[in-house]
Amino acid sequence: MPLTEPTDATTYPVDVVLTLQRERTAALLRALRGQHVLPTLMHDWGAEQAYSAMLHGTERPLTVLDVPDTRWDATLAHRVHALSKLSTVIVLTPERSEGSDAAALLLAGAVNVMSRGTPPRELAGRITAERRWLDSRRPPWQGRSRPLTDRLQRPRQSSQSLLFDMVCSAVRPWCCHELRLLLGTADEPMSRRALRARIDRLETRLGAHGVSVDCSTQWGRTALLGLSDRRADARPPRHAMGPPRS
Repeated sequence: MPLTEPTDATTYPVDVVLTLQRERTAALLRALRGQHVLPTLMHDWGAEQAYSAMLHGTERPLTVLDVPDTRWDATLAHRVHALSKLSTVIVLTPERSEGSDAAALLLAGAVNVMSRGTPPRELAGRITAERRWLDSRRPPWQGRSRPLTDRLQRPRQSSQSLLFDMVCSAVRPWCCHELRLLLGTADEPMSRRALRARIDRLETRLGAHGVSVDCSTQWGRTALLGLSDRRADARPPRHAMGPPRS
C-alpha cells in the first residue's frame, strides 16, 4: 500500500510551531516536511490562535519555538519561562550560536534545546522522543479543574476570551511582564497601558457575574493570581455570624 501525504487530520508529535521570524521558519518546515513531526501551519509569536490551541488542545501540549537568529537572546529566557505556563516547550536555536545559552533556557522552563541546523532526520527523532516522554508523564502536565469558572460564560471577543482562559488555566500567577511578552510581537512586548486596558475590560465583563480578577501589586509589578468570587469574599467569617441555631 503506497504511503500517502499527511492531511490536515494528521496527528503530529508537535502541537504548535511558534516562530520569531516567519520566512526562515517556513524554510525549516519545508526541510522537515518528509519527517512528519511538525504541523504545516506555523504561528507568529503573539498569535492568539497559537495560545488558544495550547489551552484547548491536548492535555500535554508540545510547542516548538523556532529562533532563527540571535537578535532575541536578551529576552529569550523570559519568553520561554512565560510560554512554559501554557505548554511544554522545545527551543530550536540558531546554528553556531554563541549567544544562546542552552542552560539558561532549560532553567527557564524548556524541556529541550536543539540546534535548528541539526540534520532533519536526527532533529525529527529527538522531537519524537520528547513527545513519547511527555505522553508517559502522570498526572497530566496542566490541571484543568476550574470550579469557579465553570459557571461563567467565556467572552466572545477573541482577545478577551484568551486573557480569560490564561488567567483561569495558569498553575502559577501571571506576572504582567510575562503577559506583555506573550501578547506582544516578536520585536516588541505589549505596552503596560494596553495590557491594563485589556484587564479592565475583562474585569467589567466578569463583574456582572460577581467575579473579579485577583491582582496583587508589589515593587511596581502586577501579578494576576486567578479569579475571585466577590460574593464569597463578601461573606462574614463564620464566627461573626453568631452561634449556630439549636
